[in-house]
Amino acid sequence: MDLLSIFRSPKLGLKESGIGLVSRGSNMFGMGLDDDTQDATLQQQYINAYNNFPMISGGIDMTAEQAVQDHYFKGTNSDKLSKWAEIVNLPQKLLIIAKHMLINGNIWAELPNPRELKLLDPRTMQTYRKLNGTVIGHSQSINDIDKVIWGTTGDSNKDKTFKKRAPFVNIVHFKFNCLAGEKYGNSIIHSSLSLLSVKDSMESDLKVITRRYSAPIIHAKVGDEMHLPTETDLSNIRTKLQDIYSDTEYVTNFLTELKVLGFEGKALKVDTLLKHVDSNILRGLETFESAPGYDVSDKGSDEVNLRKLGRHVKALQRAIKAEFEDNIIVARGLGSINDELIWGTAEEREWEIEVDVIRGLVKDGILTPQKANGLLPPKYHDKLPSPDMGLTTGQTKVSGNQNQTNFQKGSDKIKDNPTDPTLKQKEPNQRRNKTDREIPIKT
Repeated sequence: MDLLSIFRSPKLGLKESGIGLVSRGSNMFGMGLDDDTQDATLQQQYINAYNNFPMISGGIDMTAEQAVQDHYFKGTNSDKLSKWAEIVNLPQKLLIIAKHMLINGNIWAELPNPRELKLLDPRTMQTYRKLNGTVIGHSQSINDIDKVIWGTTGDSNKDKTFKKRAPFVNIVHFKFNCLAGEKYGNSIIHSSLSLLSVKDSMESDLKVITRRYSAPIIHAKVGDEMHLPTETDLSNIRTKLQDIYSDTEYVTNFLTELKVLGFEGKALKVDTLLKHVDSNILRGLETFESAPGYDVSDKGSDEVNLRKLGRHVKALQRAIKAEFEDNIIVARGLGSINDELIWGTAEEREWEIEVDVIRGLVKDGILTPQKANGLLPPKYHDKLPSPDMGLTTGQTKVSGNQNQTNFQKGSDKIKDNPTDPTLKQKEPNQRRNKTDREIPIKT
């Protein structure tokens, strides 16, 4: 531990009159600023896990692709935003943003001009904020060299060490799985790091296990009580047995006896352990705990897994949407507070259900075709005539009832003239009070 480390350690019990603090530490000069850096070692471990374990890369890719596969803009500036999205290749950028939010927990995006959206390596970034949580700046340092500062560090002398400065509004910090009081997000891989180490060790040991048990274990008996073997004889037999393969054949004299030893039940069954480790890793990723061909699954468990994945995808979508609308659409002047980033459904079945509901509401006369058309994504929009255009009041009512079923056609009358449960309809527009009937009394 170096001398300056005692000044960088978190100081608990900070007091701030009337202001709740979200940061537990201050910078080395005690200026009431939070300039904590990310753990570079952990960040690299997350990247290594994604690059080296198919289970990690597959789970993250599936979640990220599902989250950003479809989106569009809604609001007064939707056309302008759609054109901007084409210029900056937004679909591809959103996919990378989603992946890093899952892998690293964080990703920073720079908007140097209205026609560019540049994503930055999260391992090189640092965030500065006041102890009450107000973010005042972000910086990038590479190889311990301060490159760029967006905003300020809170220390004018520290700001001068950066080679370039840019406005704070030019950078956006996307973070995911962030806990209370933390300024950085958390990787969903973190909880699986220890299990990944176990998995890596087990799979490395499988090489030894496979080599040892792919061929039978052989016990060689050399000589007998009348013909004792020499050390040279034993050494020669030992060398030959070490090079044995499954198709090796031996020819020996009568003084050498080879006996095959069974190993069933003596070797450790690693498949059960591997499945246990894999299952816990998949739970941490919030992806499927069973895969076709890997484990026995049924329709019920698959349905539960799909719903869990859908909720996980929606949580990621909400995190991206909030940051994108506040700090890109509004802060950069690309749109207004009324403009929204709308995601497609997390599952195809959700889209089918939504369309069926809209279709049913139109058929029942609850929604007009014009209103229903506006509820669909822009690619389905069409110019429809107004429901009252060129029609009198009577014609409008007749037109509205044309698509109703026989049961539905009487709904308006029932709505205007609610049925009194004490009355019974005998003839049209005639009612009789049930309470007037005489009830015979048996004696």
